[in-house]
Amino acid sequence: MTTARATQAIAAVLRWGSYLSAGLLLLGMVLVLTTPDLPLQVGPAIPFAQLGEQLAHRNPYAVMQVGILLLLLTPVVRIATALVSFTVAGERRYALVSLVVLALILLSIWGAR
Repeated sequence: MTTARATQAIAAVLRWGSYLSAGLLLLGMVLVLTTPDLPLQVGPAIPFAQLGEQLAHRNPYAVMQVGILLLLLTPVVRIATALVSFTVAGERRYALVSLVVLALILLSIWGAR
C-alpha cells in the first residue's frame, strides 16, 4: 500500500465517521421533534447494555447516543487504520507509533471503567 493510498484510507475513515455520526445525531433530533408527547431526557446516558433495546424501540435519544459514540470512536478507528496501512507499507516506525497510541487509548478506556 502506498503512502497516498494510506492517506486516502485514513481520510475516508474520518470523513465517513463524521458523516455517519452527524446523520445519526440529525435523525435523533428529527425523531425528538416529530414524536408527540416525548419528554425531554435529562440526566445520565442510556446504559450501554440497554442501548440495543432502546434502539429497537426507536428511542430518539438512543439514536443520538449512538451518533455520539460513533463520533468518539472515529479517531480510534483512524489510528487502527493508520496502523494497518503503515504495517502493509512496511513503515515500521510509524506502525509502532500508531500501535503505542492505540494501546494507550484502549488502556485509558479500559481503565476508566
